[in-house]
Parts: sequence; C-alpha cells; structure tokens
Amino acid sequence: MLACQVLQNALQPLVQNMPGLATCRFMPYGLHGVPAEMAARLQAVVDSETEPGVVLVGYGLCGNGLVGLQSRRHALVIPRTDDCIAVLMGSYEKYREDFFRHPGTYYLSEGWVESGFHPIAQFQQWCARYGDERARRLIARAYKRYRRVVLVAFTPAEFDRYRQQAQAVAALLGAAYEEMIGEPTLLQRLVWHADALDHGEDEFVVVPPGAQVRQSDFVR
Repeated sequence: MLACQVLQNALQPLVQNMPGLATCRFMPYGLHGVPAEMAARLQAVVDSETEPGVVLVGYGLCGNGLVGLQSRRHALVIPRTDDCIAVLMGSYEKYREDFFRHPGTYYLSEGWVESGFHPIAQFQQWCARYGDERARRLIARAYKRYRRVVLVAFTPAEFDRYRQQAQAVAALLGAAYEEMIGEPTLLQRLVWHADALDHGEDEFVVVPPGAQVRQSDFVR
C-alpha cells in the first residue's frame, strides 16, 4: 500500500489486519504542492519493493502527478478518480454528480484540514508577507470561482473536530458551507479486492508490470 497522508486515518483501520500486506507507506501532503515531483517520489518507493507483487496506490490522478509512474516488476492498482475527494465520497459517480450540480465547490476533509494546504493557511502566509488588506485581495482573486465549501467526513465526531476550521474557510471565501457524509466503499474495495486485476476496471486503473501510468487511463 502506497498512499497519501490525506487518506491515512481512513485507510489505517482497513489495512491493520490485511493478509499479505508487506508494506504500508503514507507520503507527505506536500507532494500535492509540487505535482511535477510526485511521480518521482512515488517511483522511489515502488522501486524499493524488490519482490514482484501488487501495489495498491491510494491516490487519484492528482493534477497529473501520477502520470509517468512506472510499475516496473509490479502491478499498480489505482482508483480511477481525479483526486482523493472522490475516493472519500465513495465513488467517482457521486463526486461527478455533486461537482456538476455545484461546480464552484471547494472540498475539505480531515486530511486536508490537518495538512494545512487550504485557504486559511495560505491567507496567513500572505498576511505575514503582504499585510491583511493585500492578502484578502489575493485570496479573493485566487479563489473567486468558489461559492461553496463542503466538509467531507465519516463520523459525527470527525465533523465536530473540523467544522470550525471548515466554516472559517467558507467565511474567508464568502462561500456557503455544507457537510457531506463520506463513504469508505472505494477504499474498502481497494484494500479488500487486491485482485482488482480481475474485476472492477471501471473503478480502478490497473497498470501491469512493465507499463506506466498515463493520463488517458483515467478517462471514462
């Protein structure tokens, strides 16, 4: 298992007693800030596994960050989604339906709030550099297309922990705030069906040994 820290808390209960799991690595949130480096960083982990096997990849396409990742001696199994929000929602179809109904939506989750990669953190950095007034103008320009902030979580306790920060993001953007219950369905299928080589091709990209991840693999 090779996954982003954004999914760590959701994945850990699923992989604790997973038969045949040799290694579980969670990569830093910060790779999303440099998608050009993502494939190279993940490649080093894939290459470090010397025994041929299946690598379950807890990422989406992530701004083309996975493009060029080579399977080498392994098979890679990756959710066929644009990013981890669809994974947390439980399916690409649910994400697509919500996105087209509300295209100006900024999604947050436990992992993204904890990561610090969200508008509040960016605003604080710009405040320190440019002052409050200019920082607000920069935020308004950078996030002008967002009209809705949605916190995706799995439990009431998770909503309680992160509601205040998510509402602060919505207030900063001048956006409506909503909450959405996530579904672990896609993560469960990724973990419990490591034999996705034989099924689930609509939900997963399967990269056979000796191949590499292509953007076209994620086109439906």
